[in-house]
Amino acid sequence: MKNKLRIIFFAVTVLCYGSVLVSPDIFWLSGFFALAIPLVILVHFVFLLFNTRKLKAGFFYHLIMIALGFIFIKVSYALSLGNDTGKLKVLSYNVRVFNNYATLKNEGYASSKKMVAWSVENDAPVKCFQEYYNNDKSDIFDVKKRLSKAGWKHQHFKIVLQDRAKAEFGIAIFSKLPIVHRGEVLSSSGDFLNTIFADIIVGNDTVRIYNTHLESMSIDENNVVDTDRLAKSYKDTGVRLRKGFISRARQVKALTASIAQCRHKTILCGDLNELPYSYPYFALRGHLNNAFEKAGTGFGFTYNGKLFFLRIDNQFFSDQIEINSFVTHRTVDYSDHFPLTASYSW
Repeated sequence: MKNKLRIIFFAVTVLCYGSVLVSPDIFWLSGFFALAIPLVILVHFVFLLFNTRKLKAGFFYHLIMIALGFIFIKVSYALSLGNDTGKLKVLSYNVRVFNNYATLKNEGYASSKKMVAWSVENDAPVKCFQEYYNNDKSDIFDVKKRLSKAGWKHQHFKIVLQDRAKAEFGIAIFSKLPIVHRGEVLSSSGDFLNTIFADIIVGNDTVRIYNTHLESMSIDENNVVDTDRLAKSYKDTGVRLRKGFISRARQVKALTASIAQCRHKTILCGDLNELPYSYPYFALRGHLNNAFEKAGTGFGFTYNGKLFFLRIDNQFFSDQIEINSFVTHRTVDYSDHFPLTASYSW
């Protein structure tokens, strides 16, 4: 009986591990199998502890299963002492429209003011914002004007929506260094799903900066953390997850195709809306190095909400580049995402 259970669990483990290599737009269940990877590894680890004293077949079986999944431990936890200053520092930040939505307002726009101030004062020469918002007529949300005045005069925007006051919603790259070429990879009107890039002159080199925001999970986190609500909404949650898996898989294919054609040194920033054990993450990882894996510390969770254990914001970089430091700014808690900065050299 034990052997049969081990064979079944082995099959489930291999299926989950291999799911990150299968695009959900071909086999959408692969997205759900990938979500189970942490649980599978945890179960193997628990049984490994139970079998530690016996050192029998069960012990080595679970040890081998954990070893086969070591890559998923590596992408989930990092331990680095790197803190050197590099040639180029890059900020990536999902600013959630600087908390301008009516449901996000607090008294006197206190968090909005702090977030805008932090975003302007951060010293990274290149800044990538997702869910960007700007209103030139506002004394609080005139972000473009403030950044330009502070030295970030070179800019690339993709405006997806304008309200009645002509305020702008979208995705943006700001740079203190000259931008010689601008472009788009993914474009969508009416929502924040977009990928833009800017070719920036750094010394004698040209570096391409991608700023991406893949399709949102579109899930109410309260339905996940509340078991009663989850029981009532699991079908809707499952449908939303499936649609998201498929959409992001297609989007990342377009993104990796652009990366493969780029001849410049490359840095990618953005909100993937995907966990480290997913097809989009591993697809990008097949072309670029992940900044957190190389220079991060701890689990690097980037989501500031009830699902606090999510790392969905990332920076990636090409092989011609070295990373000197990587920081998840968890004390900067104004948005539902924590900002990331990384320093690079070559």
